[in-house]
Amino acid sequence: MESLKSPVIRTVWYCLWLVLVLVSQKWEHFCLTKTGLNYLNVVLFIIGSIIILCLMVKRYRHENSAFIDEKQSLWRGIGEYFSLILFTILVVGIFLTVISYLKAHGRFPYLVGDTDYLDRGKVAFWFDLVASGLIISVEQQFVTTGFLFNYFWRKPKLSSTILGIISSGLIFGLLNMEIAHLINFFIYFIIGCLLATIYLATHNFKISIMLGVFIALLRVILI
Repeated sequence: MESLKSPVIRTVWYCLWLVLVLVSQKWEHFCLTKTGLNYLNVVLFIIGSIIILCLMVKRYRHENSAFIDEKQSLWRGIGEYFSLILFTILVVGIFLTVISYLKAHGRFPYLVGDTDYLDRGKVAFWFDLVASGLIISVEQQFVTTGFLFNYFWRKPKLSSTILGIISSGLIFGLLNMEIAHLINFFIYFIIGCLLATIYLATHNFKISIMLGVFIALLRVILI
């Protein structure tokens, strides 16, 4: 990579972005109270998240400009890989719906957490929809696909591709674990691998972001 030649520098940058995502996720929890929202923390969360996203976008554009490989447009990427994208949407949608249904009927009691935002009121639910479904999901895509592959897995080799997909799935799974349970981790590990595969196939980060937002919104709605 031209803009980040040193492996040490790449690792430091990546750790920085990963920490910022973890801070955003933790910060969102501070916005919630037992009865609703802490509005001061909400304002600080929104301001902080906008700053983080702006820094990520600026850095990603700077680094991506160093590569000479072809970058597909959004609509071209969707058109060429429509079947794969549609397959991912259907599989993930059905998968999360079935898991939510089974959790609601007590089949996975160890996966049921205390994150039912409807119990805190509609305002808390809509806040989580925006915070988790839009802001945090975009930040996650930067660290699980955008920065990850630009920093570590850019070589056009099968081994690099496989390791990149597995690494992306592992990070996505860890970031999205609601409960410290193997099944909960495995669910999001598979989803993360699918998103990484889409990113590598389409060479378009916007498609990854759109799919990431779709999955995050679906997860909040089906909780």
